[in-house]
Amino acid sequence: MIHSLALGLAALLPLAIGPSSASATNITAKFCGGGTVEIPIRRDDDPTPPCTMKGCHAGSCRKRIDLRQ
Repeated sequence: MIHSLALGLAALLPLAIGPSSASATNITAKFCGGGTVEIPIRRDDDPTPPCTMKGCHAGSCRKRIDLRQ
C-alpha cells in the first residue's frame, strides 16, 4: 500500500513542477536531402513592432450586412 502511494506521488511530481523554460532562440530543421533551415522563435516577452492602423484595425472597408433586410 505504501509502495503504491509513493509510486503514485512520484508519477505526479512532473505535473507539479511543470515544464522547464527553453533557452533556444531558433529551431534548426534538417531536410532529407541534406540541407537545413533555421526557424526563429518569437517569445511572448519579445517586443513586437507596432501595428499600423491601416493594416489591421481599419474595419471601414469591410462589407456590412444590413440586418433590416
